[in-house]
Amino acid sequence: MQGKRTLLIMSLPIALALVIPLLALVQQPGAISLPEGDGAELVSTSCVGCHSLERTLSRGRSAEGWEQTVNGMVSRGAQILSADAEIIIAYLAEHFGVDFVPPREQRIMVWVDRQGKMEPLPAPPQHYYLPRLSPDTQQIAVEVHREKPDIWIYDIPTGEMRQLTHEGTNRFPLWSPDGQRVLFSSDRHQEASKGRRVFFNDHDVYWKSADGSGKAERLTYGELNHGPQRWTPNGKTLSFYEIHPETGRDIWMLPLQGERKPWLFLKTPVLEGGIAFSADGNWMAHTSEETGRREIVVRAFPKAQPMHQVSVNGGIEVVWPHQSKELFYRFGNKRMAVEITTTPTLTVGTPRVLFEGNYVNSPGSRASWDATPDGQRFLLLKKVE
Repeated sequence: MQGKRTLLIMSLPIALALVIPLLALVQQPGAISLPEGDGAELVSTSCVGCHSLERTLSRGRSAEGWEQTVNGMVSRGAQILSADAEIIIAYLAEHFGVDFVPPREQRIMVWVDRQGKMEPLPAPPQHYYLPRLSPDTQQIAVEVHREKPDIWIYDIPTGEMRQLTHEGTNRFPLWSPDGQRVLFSSDRHQEASKGRRVFFNDHDVYWKSADGSGKAERLTYGELNHGPQRWTPNGKTLSFYEIHPETGRDIWMLPLQGERKPWLFLKTPVLEGGIAFSADGNWMAHTSEETGRREIVVRAFPKAQPMHQVSVNGGIEVVWPHQSKELFYRFGNKRMAVEITTTPTLTVGTPRVLFEGNYVNSPGSRASWDATPDGQRFLLLKKVE
């Protein structure tokens, strides 16, 4: 990287006609509003369709950092003159320097019925992520990204919104079965290095009273990262993920009674994520890559075998309401429904499209949406255009 950077700097004053490949700065000109200035047009038109401008400008950099970025993209991207590269680097360093914080995408929470009819909730637009309905469906625990991600509680009847977590970075909310606590992943146990923590370096599962009283209690420990997933229907065991450097996301169980000794449920060389339990607790659905692509499967619980594939051409983000005879998942922009019975034996129906719409999707395998217990209404996120 350093050698490439030196080569570019030395070549700029010598060969103004030198062509430098630059990774796409925008997929669609005008997708993000650029400040006026010499270089704005060059940035907005130097496009070959690799990355969006939003991704390129996801964080600020120093002038040296932007030079390194440009040179690091030397082997692909748009063709620009070396003189133009100087202008682009200077423009980006001026307007997107080390203090630049990109604006958060604004989203709203919405109800969607089985026919696809949407009804926005009156909560103000913010950068929401992973909304989770309380067991009585009267409250929503949701990530809100401001200066950092934190867990907030939205009260549906009153419209009140209050912050639940404050210390550290806090993500991935989950209600306890009785609705009295909210679980989440946090890095608050880290010792801040240079005044800051890094969430994805070290986070564990905590829970805290949903009314905000008392202190958060840490539930998982260890060298690897952990986050809450789902509860068994009897409310006695928490499923949590562990991110392993060799096997990726593995599924563990934590009994919340007795010694609270965690045990491994599933560990394979491929992804296991985004889980949901059947109402009787005898089966668990999750996203799997064992077939070579992401599909929804169900496994016997707690033995993990046998496994049955539910989705047909791919699937992710599974939701399995305990009072519904259907399992739901996402396929592209479609929300799919599958009739499943678990007694006396497991019977899996044929997936069908329930509704389709351009809603916020999860960047991973966990569901970025939720459903009422009867599976008649769904809680999703919609980007504010």
